[in-house]
Amino acid sequence: MGGGTVAPVASVPAEAWNANRLNDYLKDIDGAIAAGDYGRAVTLSYTCLEGFLGAFVRAKYQRSSYSNEIIALSKEVKDYLKSTIKDYPDEVLNGITNAAHAVDKSRNRFSESHFGNEAGSWLATYVRDLVNTQIRLLLHFM
Repeated sequence: MGGGTVAPVASVPAEAWNANRLNDYLKDIDGAIAAGDYGRAVTLSYTCLEGFLGAFVRAKYQRSSYSNEIIALSKEVKDYLKSTIKDYPDEVLNGITNAAHAVDKSRNRFSESHFGNEAGSWLATYVRDLVNTQIRLLLHFM
């Protein structure tokens, strides 16, 4: 609040697929926001969430092929969690797919928008916070 870029830091476990790369993205997102490169921050947020969702799916399912699309991955993670922890609030699990949709739309429309630096900053910060929040939640179930 108040214009800073401080946010909770998500730590991806070392045993997760490509954990070092994901940790680097989380640091790079803040760096891009601090440098005013909001389009890059949104793109990195997308890549980070997509990579983490993919890592989650690969950790939970043993099969030969996986989606590489953020919306499909988020639905698969949500469905997995719904089937394994039946008493968890649907509203929280719905947040997984809602965040994926928001990050996807932000990334896909960022270059077409007419935002100034102020709006770009709030959008990049919001998307970064969504990604951090989702990763922090899913780490509990990884």
